[in-house]
Amino acid sequence: MPLRNNLKILFRNIFKAKWKISPPKKNKFVLVDGEYNPFLKYIKKKEMTILYRRGEEVNLYILFRCFLKFKFSVLDYCNQFIRHVSPKLILTAFDYHIIFFKLSKKTGIKTLMLQKGQRGYSEEIISNSNYYFPKGSKKKFHVDYVFLFNETIRKFYSKRISGNFFEIGSFENNFNKFNYKKNKKKEIVFISNYSHVSRNKCENEDIIAFHLYELAKKNNIPFKILPRYRTNPQFKKMEQSLKEEINFYKKLIKGNFEFILDKNKTSYELLSKYRFIFTTYSTLASELLAKGFRGGFIMFKSKKNPIFSYRFGAFSKLKNKGIFWTSFNKLDIGEIKRVFNFVVKSKNKNWNKNLKFFRKKIMNFDDDNKKFKKIIKNL
Repeated sequence: MPLRNNLKILFRNIFKAKWKISPPKKNKFVLVDGEYNPFLKYIKKKEMTILYRRGEEVNLYILFRCFLKFKFSVLDYCNQFIRHVSPKLILTAFDYHIIFFKLSKKTGIKTLMLQKGQRGYSEEIISNSNYYFPKGSKKKFHVDYVFLFNETIRKFYSKRISGNFFEIGSFENNFNKFNYKKNKKKEIVFISNYSHVSRNKCENEDIIAFHLYELAKKNNIPFKILPRYRTNPQFKKMEQSLKEEINFYKKLIKGNFEFILDKNKTSYELLSKYRFIFTTYSTLASELLAKGFRGGFIMFKSKKNPIFSYRFGAFSKLKNKGIFWTSFNKLDIGEIKRVFNFVVKSKNKNWNKNLKFFRKKIMNFDDDNKKFKKIIKNL
């Protein structure tokens, strides 16, 4: 990146950021990007120094050291920061920061990266992969430990960066192993993907929920909807969006059903009580599937809708139609019924037999993140 652009980024961050005068604390771990930190489950907060990268905080001591050495890039700042802290391991919970791919070779300190969310063809890092991973990137980019959802995303990254790859599923999903057979309510929950700003996300959400409700009623199974805006961090500001979401479904579903509105519990905690989960597309539903929960994925969106690229198994090149999922451009009530019947009525032996294969393709599971804990223990 040209010097002029580096200086522009640097000074823009300086003037909008909180200034820290004292040197960063020397520590066992450095976390790159403090916006998301799932590592606190296994690492004490006092053992971790955060390297902010979104302009929230600039360390003037480190910045001054960079200027003395005529080093003006963001990578130079990160390198100087990390070398001062002198950690045993550099962590991040984001898998799309180009700078992070360079830190292991730049600093000589081992790095560890988590996959942040499910990947689809419309994701920037996938659709614009030539920008993120230019020709020869595997020789330049190295991450010592890469923790990913499944074998498909492992194949994608292993062609573009070097390192040790682990298919563990979702890091947070591995925190607690729920007993699927214990105290599960024989009820159906539909995970809503309603959006007050995106018509693409809303397309056919209400229609699919309506047909699932009708099938649940026919089989005497209670039906509930988990709203998208229930746990929004800005919940007070988003109350209107929640009302709109509730009305969106109530316009079509006139019968007796409930919305799960408890905002004091996580979605994991709430859904762990229920036996059957349905959605159009959802990382959360895939995570529950990895734990043995019964889940159905039903998507009908128009050809031009970019959300269709997030259909179940798309990135893993699975067919549009499978035993517990269906994804097409036109509504097919027969397909909804077929998926419903398999999820709700199939024998446990048949369900578990089929699930084992799709775990590797979609969402693996590593109980209590044993592989991660082993690496931390051996530092």
